[in-house]
Amino acid sequence: MASKQIQCEMCCNENAVGYCKTCGNVGETCIDVHKTVKVFQTHMVSLNEENNENQKFIKQDITEEKCKQHPTEKAIFLCKIHETMICGRCLHSGHLPCGQEIVDLLHEADSLDFEKVNKMKSALMEVKDEILLTKDEAEQSKNSSKNNAEKCAQECMELGNRIKQRVDELTSDIIHRITRTHDINVSTYSSITQTCNEITKWCEDEENTIDNCVDNNMAGNLYLMHRHFKKEVFDAGFHLKEIKHKHIFKGFDFKENEVILKCLFEDLEEVCEHQEEVTGSDDGNSDDVFISPAKINKTRRELTALLNQIKQDLDQSEKARTALCDELKQVKQDKDNLEKKRKIFEQELRKTKKDIEDSEKTRKALCDELQKVKQDIDNSEKKRRSLEQELLKTKPDMEKAKKERAEVKAQCSPVKDRINWTQPTGTVNVTVDNRIIDLVFIFPDGIQT
Repeated sequence: MASKQIQCEMCCNENAVGYCKTCGNVGETCIDVHKTVKVFQTHMVSLNEENNENQKFIKQDITEEKCKQHPTEKAIFLCKIHETMICGRCLHSGHLPCGQEIVDLLHEADSLDFEKVNKMKSALMEVKDEILLTKDEAEQSKNSSKNNAEKCAQECMELGNRIKQRVDELTSDIIHRITRTHDINVSTYSSITQTCNEITKWCEDEENTIDNCVDNNMAGNLYLMHRHFKKEVFDAGFHLKEIKHKHIFKGFDFKENEVILKCLFEDLEEVCEHQEEVTGSDDGNSDDVFISPAKINKTRRELTALLNQIKQDLDQSEKARTALCDELKQVKQDKDNLEKKRKIFEQELRKTKKDIEDSEKTRKALCDELQKVKQDIDNSEKKRRSLEQELLKTKPDMEKAKKERAEVKAQCSPVKDRINWTQPTGTVNVTVDNRIIDLVFIFPDGIQT
């Protein structure tokens, strides 16, 4: 079915090949009118993509486009700084500072540069080759991923079967132990029931015997029976207690350990290593592996034992640390005591130094005083020698004076006696000094003459 052609809304004589936002659908002639007539140059015209097969239509070069700021002007310049097409008015109004970064397209793009065209096509061919290579690598990666997925899924299923088998074995073992415990309890019940039945039959037989003795008035048999009855009753009760202590029912219960079960489920998630391969890396290596979980080489019990060992080591380390702390405290205390003793010794040393200094000062003072005493002794010795010399000189004079004094005294003795006799009412004191005789007469009334 042929498609309906849209008519030009301006002339209605030809099919529309474009669209004007003001005039509507326009044909090829009317488009030329929009290009040449000044009134229509402000209109925005776009070409229909469906008309690319029309051989008469010629596409516009970029230099034929209108400026967005000034629709009446052609955008014939390119500003590299602002990456925009501008006209001459835009150049003088807002792009003068851009200077050397303005390109004149009419001058630069006046003819086709086939060298650039060849380079551009060569670059496009390289991109296409790279696209083909990328598609091939992606296809190979997809196939490899499919094979690995099937392989991993199969291995995962086998692992699941092994886990199920192991879980069945564990649950079967638990069920077997539960059944065995129940069988033991059933056997215990049978033993207790048999013993109780035997004792019950004994009680009934004894009771019938007692009734027969009473009914037949057999007092002798009853007496003989009573002699051992208490012992037999005691033995029966003891046997019941013994059977209770000997045959004990074993209790059992099935409880889920939620913590261990949670750990089990978490461990099941890490049973297999899940490796994610990233293809198309920057270095071209398509086998880069990421997110590889750490390998666990020990079981939970081994890890628990290792943890307990570490706890013991920590406890021992803590004890050792405590002992070292105590020893350190003791050392600090000893250090403090030594510091106190050192300070006391320093004080005593300063005091001793001060005493030594005082002693030195005293010694110097004593030395000075001793020197002075020596000088005084020397002076005294000199004076003594001079006095001895003077004494030696005065000794003959003294002897002579003693002789004269003795003579004078001998002469004065009669006179003194005479004076004392003639004047008995008074006293006369006679003193002789260096040949001088002093006579002092004291009357009774105290008058001297």
